[in-house]
Amino acid sequence: MSAEAATDAGSAQRGRTTLTAQALRRLATGLVADASGASAREVAVRWEDARGGLHAAVTVPLVQGRAPEGTLAEQGAELRAALTAGMADLAGRRVDGVDLRYSGVRRVERRRVR
Repeated sequence: MSAEAATDAGSAQRGRTTLTAQALRRLATGLVADASGASAREVAVRWEDARGGLHAAVTVPLVQGRAPEGTLAEQGAELRAALTAGMADLAGRRVDGVDLRYSGVRRVERRRVR
C-alpha cells in the first residue's frame, strides 16, 4: 500500500448518505426541466423499481421555440439521456428505462434585447 493510498483510507469519514424518494424525484424533475426548457412545475416524474435499477415515467410539455430544434424522437432521446446521465453523475443511481409522455405544447417566444 502506498503512502497516498494510506492517507486516503485514513481520511475517509464514517457514516451514510441517504437519498429519499422525494429527493430523487425532485432531482429528476430538475434534470428534465433543464433539459426540456420547461419549468419544474410543468414536469412530473414517477419512479418504479426495475430489478435493482430505477424506471422513470416522465410527463413534460413539448417546448417549442427554444434552440436546438429537432424531431420529437430526437428531443425525447436527449431528455432520456440527460435524465439517465444526470442521475448517475449526481445521485449515483442507475436508470434502466425512461417512459416519456408529452402533455401538451408550450410555445416560447424569443425576445430581442434592445
